[in-house]
Amino acid sequence: MHNRAIALRILLSSLAVCAVAANQAGAADSFYAGKTVSLIVSGSGGYEGYARGFAKHMPKYIPGKPNIIVQVMPGGSGLRAANYLYNVAARDGSVIGATHGSVLTAPLLTPDVALFDSAKFSWLGNATADTYLGYVWHTSPIQSMEEARTKLFIVGGTSIGGHGIDTAVVAKELFGFNLKIVSGYRSSGETKVALERGEIQGTLGNAWSSLKQTDWYEKKLVHIILQHSDEPRPEFPDAPLIKDWARNDTERQILEIMRVRGEITRPFLAPPGVPADRLEILRTAFDATLRDSAFLSDMAHQGLEVERPLSGKELAVVVDRVAKTPPAAAQLLRDTFDKYKDAR
Repeated sequence: MHNRAIALRILLSSLAVCAVAANQAGAADSFYAGKTVSLIVSGSGGYEGYARGFAKHMPKYIPGKPNIIVQVMPGGSGLRAANYLYNVAARDGSVIGATHGSVLTAPLLTPDVALFDSAKFSWLGNATADTYLGYVWHTSPIQSMEEARTKLFIVGGTSIGGHGIDTAVVAKELFGFNLKIVSGYRSSGETKVALERGEIQGTLGNAWSSLKQTDWYEKKLVHIILQHSDEPRPEFPDAPLIKDWARNDTERQILEIMRVRGEITRPFLAPPGVPADRLEILRTAFDATLRDSAFLSDMAHQGLEVERPLSGKELAVVVDRVAKTPPAAAQLLRDTFDKYKDAR
């Protein structure tokens, strides 16, 4: 009799837990019905292309099928959008974001302007492992990085925190390349216009997906001179790798920071503190969208790859690893960027 009473209590307890879980799931499922979700995207070009793809196809995988609207918030190579998501945006799951990969490392490298802790964001996943490239205009007097050891090479980009400027500063200050660095362009699109106009001769950090949205490579208007990857892409078997610049462990760690930012090129996230059940809904919908045939077709039509994507949990592991970068390497990189800012 005693055993039967214990068994009954266990059964009733299990039913109660199930009821609570069901109520929580129901609350999460009903939250998005009739709602509009804001998707804050930190740039134009490829950034906006991926964001609009998710805005179109992700709602079908969210219970309640909310409308998702894209709001472009450029500035600081993702810092403006990340600061907004961390400090201002609602934390109820009604606001999500798509930012630059540099957001992962910004608290390490630019803590004065990165007003957030990357590890505390609610990471949804990474849409693609893109490759950042350095390239020059076809009429540029500089056609290789080796030439830039002795000849002046005029490169441009957005600001510290963006791949183009960060890579240029590292190349100049740590590795001795002869560069004139022009910053202040608001986006990679503006940087490309400056390249067409002849204001600059090239950039040392632009995503392959962004470059493919132009016809420059096909028409041989640009020449690839640098790759931010472990191995050469099939398209550019002879273009040198940035990792080959390293001469010691600290420089390898610095270039690993740069490489990670090139791997995680289209991260999606939500503010900290999103309720766990809603975060799970968003993560599940994000993963499902990456497998959606219509989404994949839209991306392919724009020349945007979905290559080695990461789930939200996988991305959170990468963010945690980045946060454990040896302090000496992070400090040297910060000092290098500070020196550039002071010299301007």
